[in-house]
Amino acid sequence: MANADQGQPARYRVWIASCRDCDYRPAPPGAAAAEATALEPAEEEAMSEREAARYVEAFNRAALSARRRVRAVAMPVAVCYRGDPQPGQTLAAGQGRLLGHKSA
Repeated sequence: MANADQGQPARYRVWIASCRDCDYRPAPPGAAAAEATALEPAEEEAMSEREAARYVEAFNRAALSARRRVRAVAMPVAVCYRGDPQPGQTLAAGQGRLLGHKSA
């Protein structure tokens, strides 16, 4: 799946969610997920579809074996870089910062 706005591959943010009705057995493919409440992002950065699927599978397998009532859920997100210059754009003095640069 591609991000329609930018033509970029889809990105996902994995969230840890509590679920009251979590089953301790893996759901069959295509089964509807139990209702869950988002608690916190699992990682700061968005992931590719493959990375998110691996993360969710590993986390949920561990949660199931530990009989925890939390699950990882991958949600599609749009990544937006507000203020990011476009190629060819003139960068005005004082507009940005040089990271790691020591001023005299």
